[in-house]
Amino acid sequence: MSPVPATRLPDDEPVDPVVEESAVSPASELVRRADQQRWADVRPHLAAMEVVLDALQGRDDAAVLVVGGPDAAPWSTVLQAQWPASRVSTVQLPDDASATHARLTVEGPFDLVVDASDENGNDQALLFQRVFMHLRAGGQYVARRLVPHPLGDDAAPTPRSGETLAQRQVASVTASAGGTRIAVDDALPNENLPPDAPYAGDLWGLVAAAQEARIRDFRDHRADAAAYRDVEGLGRSLEQVHVHSKVLRLVNGVRVAPKLREEEVDTVLAGRPELGQRLDALPAVTWTATCAYDVNRVADPYVQSRLTVPEMVLRRYDAPTCSRGQIVTRDEVLFPETFRQNWMERIANVYVVERAPRFGTVRRDISTPDELPGAWFHLDSEWPGHFGHLMTEQLSRLWAWDRVRELEPDVKVLMTLQHDREPAVLAPFEIDILGAFGIAPDDVHVFTAPCRPERLYTSTGMFSLPRYIHPGMASIWDRVGDHVVQRAERRRRPDRIFVSRRPSLKRSCHNVDEVEAFFAGRGFEVVHPEDHPLAEQVALFRAAGTIAGFAGSGLFSLAFCKAPKRVFALGPDAYTARNEYLISALRGHDLTAVRSRSDLEHPEGSWTQQAFASSFTVDLDDEGRFLAERLDR
Repeated sequence: MSPVPATRLPDDEPVDPVVEESAVSPASELVRRADQQRWADVRPHLAAMEVVLDALQGRDDAAVLVVGGPDAAPWSTVLQAQWPASRVSTVQLPDDASATHARLTVEGPFDLVVDASDENGNDQALLFQRVFMHLRAGGQYVARRLVPHPLGDDAAPTPRSGETLAQRQVASVTASAGGTRIAVDDALPNENLPPDAPYAGDLWGLVAAAQEARIRDFRDHRADAAAYRDVEGLGRSLEQVHVHSKVLRLVNGVRVAPKLREEEVDTVLAGRPELGQRLDALPAVTWTATCAYDVNRVADPYVQSRLTVPEMVLRRYDAPTCSRGQIVTRDEVLFPETFRQNWMERIANVYVVERAPRFGTVRRDISTPDELPGAWFHLDSEWPGHFGHLMTEQLSRLWAWDRVRELEPDVKVLMTLQHDREPAVLAPFEIDILGAFGIAPDDVHVFTAPCRPERLYTSTGMFSLPRYIHPGMASIWDRVGDHVVQRAERRRRPDRIFVSRRPSLKRSCHNVDEVEAFFAGRGFEVVHPEDHPLAEQVALFRAAGTIAGFAGSGLFSLAFCKAPKRVFALGPDAYTARNEYLISALRGHDLTAVRSRSDLEHPEGSWTQQAFASSFTVDLDDEGRFLAERLDR
């Protein structure tokens, strides 16, 4: 065999010529196969072949993934020919990221990723973020070369004196978003993580930042920006970092779980039927809200009149593990039921440690779950035991309950409660609501430790704040309201009620007494829903013609009102939830929203939990005039 001529890498010195080896050398055989291929830029050199050989030593049937541009195809051909029993897959940047994630969840975890990038340094880094954590523990990532990030106006910012690599990484991400941490979408998140700007930089910059965070024991830069969670996540996954000649070799130290969306999981179930099965579905629907909506601000970016609702799917998972906080997982896969806002750019759960945009790790030890024979319906919540979350997110899954009971007449319900509730039993309002579906307390298993149901039935929620509500939610609320109100006392009730809110750790109104007096002076009876059984709450709301109150779960009984009401909801600007709007959109209520300045506002273009829970003061000179004009019409 003739020696392979020297080649030149872009912006680099000539590589050493490949030295002719024995005809039986695996490396020389790989070089021979490579010599038969057409390469878009530079044919792989001997050092890259040697690293790949070392990574696959003793693995004749390995799972191999090749990523990159035009050179991904010849690399795949060479590897498949050298290891015929191996499974070789390819991914390129133009491939749909979501479809690729689902496909790799089926085909992985991989023993080796070969990076054949040959065009752009940022593309190489973005591909790396997609695929690295699809490696098994001990799996290796081999980049034949590091493509530099292009220099120019769009390059990463010049480091400041004393600035660490991780801080420069954060600054790079911030710069790519035009100076803000996120790009404002048509519906910013509430109670969840904001979306991130895509990484701006090359692969070496990302790996170097993660390695620096790793050797500093992850103590630095935590508050710099959301980007640090991915730097830290990568650092905690890296086991080894090596550079051989021009070749980068990374060893993955842990197996982390792919996070799956609703639109991804059915592909995974079809490819891995041992995990479960898609059983039934309601078709997607788009509808236009016709309710009247008025607000004392120029505009409300969290409200949309045209609501696009995805299909509602009923599924069964076989022997998954369930853990507190809505976690549903099996075989290192986090199912979409784990994420209550599944439409978000970056799905998240407070009980999941973020490792990368599409990967996470369950916070709790779930290695020894309690076994639960039989059939179970998943009704757990990330925020369990709260009236508001039960009324919206949890209740919205019960559209599938009757169908599941047809399939499994003995099915039971699986859920958790607040971790500090004593005793850990269902509250009266939970018993009332579940009773509308024939679910008795004995039919509910409240679990405190991780458990593994033999068969777990799950369904897509019809209510997902602030994006959509399914029209079928009306019949669910009717079923509950009609069932509960039968126990209410028959008497006259006020036509005007003001639903007040006592001081608490979040969203307290500083001048609540003045606000109550304002409404009482206009004929409203002040009520605190928690002082009444659910039956009385439903009766009060159904009897009233005008309902006002502080935004939040106290007003959620509006959902039980079949007839439209005049509604006034008061809340701080930083409270981005729009439950009252989604309820009014479906029920046809005439909604007036009154926003007051929060003690703490969200940063421009971003969102924080602290601001979301911030207290506020109603300006009765300003907002009071707005209210009076509309109340007195």
